[in-house]
Amino acid sequence: VSAAVDERKADYDRANKEVAILCNHQRSVPKAHEDQVEKMEAKLKEMNDELAELEDDLRLALKGKPKKVDKDGVKKEVTLNADSVRNKIARKKEAIQKKQLQAAVKEDLKMVALGTSKINYMDPRITIAWCKRNDVPIEKIFNKSLLGKFSWAMETEPDFVF
Repeated sequence: VSAAVDERKADYDRANKEVAILCNHQRSVPKAHEDQVEKMEAKLKEMNDELAELEDDLRLALKGKPKKVDKDGVKKEVTLNADSVRNKIARKKEAIQKKQLQAAVKEDLKMVALGTSKINYMDPRITIAWCKRNDVPIEKIFNKSLLGKFSWAMETEPDFVF
């Protein structure tokens, strides 16, 4: 469910980007952008390495062979459960997809100021109705201060049309 919500939030951000571009809400690339992208790429590589290790663990588990673990200088063998490893692989793949989506959105939005259009040009009732229709928690779109500022719009129905 979380991945679907993240994808819908990315869709919202892309739509907000179009509004921001129409309103010419551009910004220069943030100074820390390159560092953040490098950190995300490093984290993705680490996650992919962990996934490869989990897939090796699954092969060992399916063969019934124990995994040799070197923990604190002590070597020991750990028996693996195939179902448990499969679940870990599924969770890791979902986490990788989420991280890739975050990286793509960050790169896509690096030169656009989304906050200005979200606060000043997009009717909050439209956003709230969209969130209700698409089962996206409003907290994913509006921070606490905006939730307070737009409290008057919180009772908007999901079928609201401007």
